[in-house]
Amino acid sequence: MSGITEPTGYNHEDAAFKAKDAEKLAAIRATLDAKRKTAEVGSAKAAHWMCCPKCGGKMAEKTFENVVIDVCASCGGVYFDAGELELLIKHEKNEASFLGRFFRG
Repeated sequence: MSGITEPTGYNHEDAAFKAKDAEKLAAIRATLDAKRKTAEVGSAKAAHWMCCPKCGGKMAEKTFENVVIDVCASCGGVYFDAGELELLIKHEKNEASFLGRFFRG
């Protein structure tokens, strides 16, 4: 005699389908979480891209001595990306120049 709580062939089959569905849902959830994370990083970058770290104003790229530097339109601050200052120092050959005097040593 088979009771309601005893496993039958149909219960095992339902359990297998539930497990497959759970795996598919987990994969879909992981994909959506990854897309959401990528979107969050992109929107955070867009919110801060080319903004002055001092006053929050918009930055503009200007060419100085063949190096593109960032200048704030609000406060006039000048900011260098990685390696740009070194390029300017190497470009300056004259010790009497501003950069030569400023970074002498």
